[in-house]
Amino acid sequence: MGEKPGANQTALAFFIPGLNGGGAQKVVVNLANALVDLTDRPVHIVLARAEGEFLDEVRPEVKVVDLGTGRASRSIFALARYLRKERPAVLCSSLNYANVCASVAWHLAGKPCRLVLREDNVVRAPAGNAVKKMRGHLMQRLMGLLYRRADTVVALGEAVASTLQDRGICQTDHIKIIGNPVTVQTSPSTANDEPGDGKPWGKHYIVAVGRLARQKGFDTLIESFAKVKDKDCDLVILGEGELRGELEALAKNLGIAQRVHMPGFVKNPHSVMASAQLFVLSSRWEGFGLVIVEALALGAPVVATDCSGAPRALLRDGELGHLVPVYDPDALAEAITEALHSPRGTREARQERARDFAAPAIARQYLEEAFGLEANPSRPEIVTEAQ
Repeated sequence: MGEKPGANQTALAFFIPGLNGGGAQKVVVNLANALVDLTDRPVHIVLARAEGEFLDEVRPEVKVVDLGTGRASRSIFALARYLRKERPAVLCSSLNYANVCASVAWHLAGKPCRLVLREDNVVRAPAGNAVKKMRGHLMQRLMGLLYRRADTVVALGEAVASTLQDRGICQTDHIKIIGNPVTVQTSPSTANDEPGDGKPWGKHYIVAVGRLARQKGFDTLIESFAKVKDKDCDLVILGEGELRGELEALAKNLGIAQRVHMPGFVKNPHSVMASAQLFVLSSRWEGFGLVIVEALALGAPVVATDCSGAPRALLRDGELGHLVPVYDPDALAEAITEALHSPRGTREARQERARDFAAPAIARQYLEEAFGLEANPSRPEIVTEAQ
């Protein structure tokens, strides 16, 4: 049963610093867009800065609220003012540092709504130099103080939930496990794209997607690619980040710079992924692995590291893709070679698995399980093709 006509139609609000190219940002846009078809409530995306590659993907029915503060840490008072003025039904925040700021703003505003915090990644022991470790410990202390006061904490999978408990941040009975929503169109025009035309790489290539950061393990991927005997394939890594120089130098030192392409952030990676011979996730850790689901939705063969997070569950223990140990270039090279010739699972089975994370279904889970609301039956969800 949906909400009664005339009920208080306060907004569903999502807070995230900006909509720059990243998994959490894409998830917020996918959720907000899908909720438009499930509820008559207004849907707001509240930003510290109204900028980013995904900004123009927000549906016109979704209101973008620009706090004009530039970053999450400067948004606390502005967000508190927004909460006092709008009094939304729910405030849903993403990214741990933004979650801490949203929690403080929520308290300052007098707890005017339900607070839902999304944890996008496994919570690891602080690492790095002394300053980074100190900051990491401080962040986790703040998370422990504030997460348990939220109405719900959404974890993307069992691994994320267990690390939240292991690090003393919150207990599992306070956590809802909900996967990430995926919206991938697999129309013939997309599937038949030939991104090699006019691009520096050819028609036979392996693709990886993610920030050029240590977490994503692209150094391992490049080392592995140098060991693959099939020299007719190129490697395309879509994304941008601080390790670009190191990765380019590594490819050059291994003598494969001409076959490794890093075009930066690509607005529509699906056209590149759809025509790839293989998708590879080489991460050292993941909270969920949204790009795996996107690859599955496109029917692409998959090789992934068996890292902490969701890759094993997403690939059904290796039934739908090869799983290899983290930071094992030889094992990854062997799996890439095998998958190029004998991929795991069928195209149809991979796409069927991706449908478990179709945006309308995941948005309904958020609405009912995390937000404590019901979908309006007069607004039937619209299921897009093979999401």
